[in-house]
Amino acid sequence: MIGTLVVRVVVPAWILAGVLLKFGSRDPALMPKQFRGIAHGMSLDLKTTLAIVLIIEICAIAVMLFNRNWSRLTALLMLSVFVIVLAMELITGNMTNCGCLGSYSPPPWVMLLIDCVLLLLVITMNPSPLGMKCMTRLGNIQAFVMAAVASTIAVIWVLDKPVVAGSTLPAPTAEAVVNDGDESIVTGNISTEKEVYGDAASTDTTPARDWYELDTTDWVGQNVMDIDLVKYTRGLPDDLEQGEQYLIYYSRTCDHCQMLLEFHFGFGSPVPTTLVAVPENQEGFATEGLLENPCLDCRLAELPPGVNWIMTPPVVMALRDGEVICVKEAEDSDAPECLPFQ
Repeated sequence: MIGTLVVRVVVPAWILAGVLLKFGSRDPALMPKQFRGIAHGMSLDLKTTLAIVLIIEICAIAVMLFNRNWSRLTALLMLSVFVIVLAMELITGNMTNCGCLGSYSPPPWVMLLIDCVLLLLVITMNPSPLGMKCMTRLGNIQAFVMAAVASTIAVIWVLDKPVVAGSTLPAPTAEAVVNDGDESIVTGNISTEKEVYGDAASTDTTPARDWYELDTTDWVGQNVMDIDLVKYTRGLPDDLEQGEQYLIYYSRTCDHCQMLLEFHFGFGSPVPTTLVAVPENQEGFATEGLLENPCLDCRLAELPPGVNWIMTPPVVMALRDGEVICVKEAEDSDAPECLPFQ
């Protein structure tokens, strides 16, 4: 009976918790890196991939609830996949959030421990053939109906805000911090791109998909203007390829970004420095919780909204005559690796 309880109640409830929390956050950027890699290889956008993941999990729940012949095998397969994915997340250095429970996920090692315990229970405890009996044919019908209805709702909910990428998007209407001389001025709605970002803003492009995942492995040694992320940036200065410079991608709600700027740029930039604001979500820039920009003489640029920018700011690039000599994602404010011109 304990085996029946684990296979038919505990494991489905555990998976259902993940479905509901992912359903609530509706943020495909939280998916494990392996899933995003599969989506990239199959040319799928992240929202479609998230919808597929939800459908698989919902179908597994339905089978475990209504078909006792396949419930244990389904529990074994699902938990085994969870364990493998979480182990890969830890191997690749993800110690913060695996997205298993949406934006509420504990560290991957905690999720891995829970899944390993459940997997061990499923392996060692065989469900009772008398527990929670149901006719196989009726169980199959119930499982199919539940899976079809729940999957349809999940797909509609996840895909209900399509974003057309690949074209120039309008300037954000969120508040923006604009540096003017020695003052940091907070402006209201921005009416046109040209007023703040200059003529270059109207010629920039966006990724072919509605998401972009940062990968800096081959950036060092390249010309900065050949890097895809830089090509998507609006309002870059014309002299970016001249002399020693910093190019920093940051979020205006990121306290780590603010600390980096305050510690190393708060008393003036040692070399020309451009700050690129990254939209806080796919719909646009945040309007609440904005942090003060300590770098008063930094030049400003931005990435366009409408794209899910998957990166951990601050992303710091050190440039010399346009060549990237160092790049670091999630740069540490206390002991930065890519501020050689300080």
